[in-house]
Amino acid sequence: MNVRLPTVAGVFLWLVLALAASFVWLGNAGETLAQGQTTFTGNSFRVDNEGVRLSRRGFDAGARSHWHIHGQDQLLFVQEGRMRYQMEGGRMQEVDLHASTYLTSGVAHWHGAVPDQDFTQVSVTFARDDVAAFEWLEAVTDEQYEGNSDR
Repeated sequence: MNVRLPTVAGVFLWLVLALAASFVWLGNAGETLAQGQTTFTGNSFRVDNEGVRLSRRGFDAGARSHWHIHGQDQLLFVQEGRMRYQMEGGRMQEVDLHASTYLTSGVAHWHGAVPDQDFTQVSVTFARDDVAAFEWLEAVTDEQYEGNSDR
C-alpha cells in the first residue's frame, strides 16, 4: 500500500527542498542580472532556515534502520529506489520513487530500502532546541521488515 502526502504537505516538501537546493543559485543570481532586474514578480524574500535540517542517506537493497523515535517531525522523500517504513501500531508500507511520507515526532518507526533495490532518502526534520534529536531502539525483525508483524 502506498502512502502519499496530502497536496498541501507535498507542496510544502517541494518548497523546503527547492529552497534548500537553491540557496547557492539564488545567492549568485544577483551577480548576473543588470541593475534593477529581478527574478520575481511581487514581494519575495529568503526565509531563514533555522530549525529545518536537510540530509540525504543511502541504503543498500534490504538495509533498514533500527526502530527509533525523533523528537521532531520528519518528512522523508524517495529520491532514488523505493522505501519501506513502519510506524508503531501500524503495518509496513512502501513508498514509490519521488513520493514522500510524513513521520510524526514521538512515534517509534523505522525506514529503509525494499529487498531488491537500493534507496536514497532526503530527510527534512523540523528541529527544536527543547527536545532530544532521537532515541535508538531495537533492531527491526525480519517479520516486521517483510510486513508480517506489528511492533
